Amino acid sequence: MGKKMSKVDAGQGEWKMGSKIVVRGLSVMLAVLLLLTLLPAKTVQAAEVAKLQLSFKVGSTGATVNGKKIVIQQPFVENGTVMVPLGVFKKAFGSTVSLEEDNVVKVMYGPHTGAMTIGSLTAWKDGVKIKLTAPPHMVGDVLMVPLRYVAGVLGARISPGNGGELLVTLVPAESDEVTPVENGIDSDVGKTRIGNSYFHWSMNYPSGLIVGDSGGNESVATFMSAENLYYLEVHATLQEVSVEPEEMLEQLVRDAEEGGETVLDRETFLQGPVPYARIVSKDTSGAIWEGRQYYAGGRLYEIYLTDDKAVNYKDLDKYNGLLNSFQPSFDTKDKKIRDLSTVLNGLRPAYNEDYGISLQIPANWSMDEQHLLFESNQGSQLNVKVTSAPSGSTLKSWSQELETKTRESFVPTAYALKGSTMADISGVQAQINEMQLNFGNGWATEYQVLLLKNGYRYYFQYMTPAGEEADKVRFADVLATIDIDFDLIKENFGRLDVDDYTALKNKSITKISKTYGFVVDIPRLWTPYQDAFEMQNIEYRFTGGRFQIYANPEGSVEYAVNLLKDYYQNKNADPKGPRIESVVESTFAGQPATTLIVHQSKNGIPSLIKQIVFSNNEVVYTITLSLDDANATAEQQAILEQTLQSFRFTGSGS
Repeated sequence: MGKKMSKVDAGQGEWKMGSKIVVRGLSVMLAVLLLLTLLPAKTVQAAEVAKLQLSFKVGSTGATVNGKKIVIQQPFVENGTVMVPLGVFKKAFGSTVSLEEDNVVKVMYGPHTGAMTIGSLTAWKDGVKIKLTAPPHMVGDVLMVPLRYVAGVLGARISPGNGGELLVTLVPAESDEVTPVENGIDSDVGKTRIGNSYFHWSMNYPSGLIVGDSGGNESVATFMSAENLYYLEVHATLQEVSVEPEEMLEQLVRDAEEGGETVLDRETFLQGPVPYARIVSKDTSGAIWEGRQYYAGGRLYEIYLTDDKAVNYKDLDKYNGLLNSFQPSFDTKDKKIRDLSTVLNGLRPAYNEDYGISLQIPANWSMDEQHLLFESNQGSQLNVKVTSAPSGSTLKSWSQELETKTRESFVPTAYALKGSTMADISGVQAQINEMQLNFGNGWATEYQVLLLKNGYRYYFQYMTPAGEEADKVRFADVLATIDIDFDLIKENFGRLDVDDYTALKNKSITKISKTYGFVVDIPRLWTPYQDAFEMQNIEYRFTGGRFQIYANPEGSVEYAVNLLKDYYQNKNADPKGPRIESVVESTFAGQPATTLIVHQSKNGIPSLIKQIVFSNNEVVYTITLSLDDANATAEQQAILEQTLQSFRFTGSGS
């Protein structure tokens, strides 16, 4: 069915039937001991406290919770892991803690859920299995847990304080009050429904429903029962054009059949607050799935449920109560609904645990936390890059380096430097450069955030196209949310790549294709897009352009040239369409060659394309250079010409 994931996909290889997240059996004595360790916490006003903070020192009973001194069980180090009393997280951050069956303890905060078993190294974080370095265990009547694991579940940052202290800092997940209940143990106390306030949906929240990991994509929510009885997904997609139940039914059936599934039952429900379509199907593995679609408020909602024990389509009827409870709405005033949304003031959190970088981005942007790339459908984007700093680098020298890069990458009429300011990020002064760039389709705004710490460069590049004023205004909001754990990068990395434009701009690396018998020197600053040189197609990209080599063991130069001429023929005489400026017979790499020069405009961006077609040892080669007019500087053109001149044959091509 189109979008649905398998259970293995949803759990990243961990959610399989039979893998128990919560197991049976309850220790009454343990429950009593846990109740004693978790003290009541006072209400914390998110509007008054920008960040919640816990500070303590290993070996000391003294701690500070949001400015208030308290006494705790002494933290200690076990197998290199700092162990702290679980109750202090509830006191400091208002996290929900529940004792499940067989000594399983769940920690919940906002949309995040962690589950760990006392005495075990196995734990779970948002449905993903994790191996701990030290198990949670009782010390007297207090449960001690791994600090970094629980902080990770909450989304908190750990950093060193003064005099050997450790600081655990957390930005509240919600804008309203964070009010922990007075009882120490609770199981999402009072929560009878679950949903997403940003995507406007909710449904019943039965006991034992565990929230899975959707990879940071809030438009998808995944769930699984604690006993592994069923697996459930909810998808929400913006769709301006409304659809009727019959159309939704057709879509469900088409998606199922295209996926090789057999549709066992199908129907539409026209009565009720929101009409919907429903099918039951059997996938290629034999699993029975129920799929539903609803349309409301400019969104298409899709629900998929499966039960591995189901053998007949009627076996899923027992889940009608849960599925029928779905509503394409969310009552923000109803405190009985658990909100999975992390969106606050139009922003949602992102975190990269390798670099220790957390920030918030506009809620409607796509998110690639691993590569620290975030972008909107309208072209706004944020790129974050961490590199080792060149020796002697300062903010001033770095800024001058970037300015030189801009001047050598954009013609004078295509950029405007607007100035620089300073800002504090995680206690470190950072420089913010603002500039405007015109690629030919209007003036875009770019902000560069430069930060140096411990020999590393942290570079944030925020760009908004012309006309995207809302995203431009959002920059200040995003900037205010950036938080960096500078110690984490030292733990995870040694020497990183050095991105030094001044030192690298004239350097190249020699690439060889043994299969197609050629050598070429590629500039170090170009970004590889397809760089497997034993394949037919090679492509590199750079500011405002690209370089491609295509090797075809079939055809002829004449045939390839005719195809290109036909492709660039402007049959409709569109003034913005491609225009062949010249076709010249010449020599390239010692072989007869045909060179085409084409000027075209795509998406309002004018560019020049140069294609050289030639052959050697019965292989036809096409080298393509494209360079936007806004980036056609003398420096860029010289590098392209230098790269072309470096192309040569090895004499061993096939």
